[in-house]
Amino acid sequence: MPEEPGPFHKEGDGYAVDLGAGTRDLLVELCRQSRLLLEHEDPSSDPAMDRLFPPAYPDDPLADLEFGSTLGDAPKNDKLRAIDTVERTANADHVTEEELLAWISVVNDLRLILGTRLEVTDDPDDEGPAPDDPSREAFEVYGFLGMLLQEMLAGIGAPEVEEPLD
Repeated sequence: MPEEPGPFHKEGDGYAVDLGAGTRDLLVELCRQSRLLLEHEDPSSDPAMDRLFPPAYPDDPLADLEFGSTLGDAPKNDKLRAIDTVERTANADHVTEEELLAWISVVNDLRLILGTRLEVTDDPDDEGPAPDDPSREAFEVYGFLGMLLQEMLAGIGAPEVEEPLD
C-alpha cells in the first residue's frame, strides 16, 4: 500500500498544502505577532530579536557594527517579505517552491522566537512547563511548529533530522 502523502508534498510545478483552518489561522496570527516584533524591536531590546539576528562577530563589537551597517535592514526586510508570503498564501492549497521556502523560514523563525521566550534548552528530557503553567500552551505551539517544520522539510525532500534546526 502506498504511503499517505504528508501535508506538504510535490504536486505539479509546486507543492500541495493540506492543512486545517485552525493551523492556517494560527500561522497568520503568529505572523502578525512576528511582524510587530520585527517592526518595533531590535537585538539590543529583545532577546528573541537577538536570537533572530545574532552578532556576526560576537567577540568584536566594532567589526559587528561595521558588518551590520553594511547589511542595513536587508535581513529584517527579508524576514518581513517571507511573512508577507505566508500571510498571502496561508489559505492556498498549492504553493510554489519559493513560497514553501518562505514558509519554512517563517516557521523556523517562529520557533526561535517562542523557544527564546520559553527559555527552551537542548535537554532532550525537558518536558516543558507543567500542565497548569500559563506558558504550557505556548510550549505546545512551539512543539507543533517543530512538527510542522519537519513536514515541510519532508515535503521538499530534505533528509529527516531528529530535531528541527534552531
